[in-house]
Amino acid sequence: MAQSLHRLAEEFGVKFRFNEPVREILTAGDLITGLRTDQDVYDFSLVVSNMDVVPTYRHLLPHQPAPERTLAQPRSSSALIFYWGIAREFPELDLHNIVFSEYYKQEFDAIFQQQTVADDVTVYVNITSKKTPTDAPAGHENWFVMVNVPHDQGQDWEALTAKTRRVVLAKLSRTLGVELEPLIKAERQWTPPGIAADTSSFGGALYGSSSNNALAAFLRHPNFSSRLNGLYFCGGSVHPGGGIPLCLLSAKIVAELISN
Repeated sequence: MAQSLHRLAEEFGVKFRFNEPVREILTAGDLITGLRTDQDVYDFSLVVSNMDVVPTYRHLLPHQPAPERTLAQPRSSSALIFYWGIAREFPELDLHNIVFSEYYKQEFDAIFQQQTVADDVTVYVNITSKKTPTDAPAGHENWFVMVNVPHDQGQDWEALTAKTRRVVLAKLSRTLGVELEPLIKAERQWTPPGIAADTSSFGGALYGSSSNNALAAFLRHPNFSSRLNGLYFCGGSVHPGGGIPLCLLSAKIVAELISN
């Protein structure tokens, strides 16, 4: 999807500047005037930020008042992800696989009330080589293994990751009747702090603010700034919500706001 959007944008004349992070959104009074990077200053009267709304205000607009009540909303859950190269094929597994916790309520109480990872977790395993065999070497599979966890609030993620890895391996090994750990030939881990660093999501929250109350959808940051003319927002941390379909819808909303 990202590659298709990239190609489409280039067809419309969009210029991409990779490996050049924005350091500040520049303003004059209530107007947007441009962007500053480490390489240059660019003059723009219109800026769209698809960065999480919290670091957008905290890091890119340090001299502007921030909507503190909105930014203080509880954040959504994050994820702990294990990327495993498995030296065996499992015909009983498919592209999408879920092994549920026996104590589903306790799992989410641990995430949202105790800000930790439960002793029994729900495990999602995605194996794209089931549909695209070239994604893994012959006789192997590429496993994307995800567990729901709280967003980063300073927890000991090294200890939590090690504990969760043991829990996940034991659970999947029991389910499949095979000792999995000796089959792992390549591994990478992605923790909430890593997700935050790589994607600029506040605390590594996957969906921006939490959706755990009935009004959450109405309290999200809008797709435009009411204070700065020419500043717009899209992505999972603003209206209408998190997840790929809603992120794309937020981009569509912004495009319509700009064109009108």
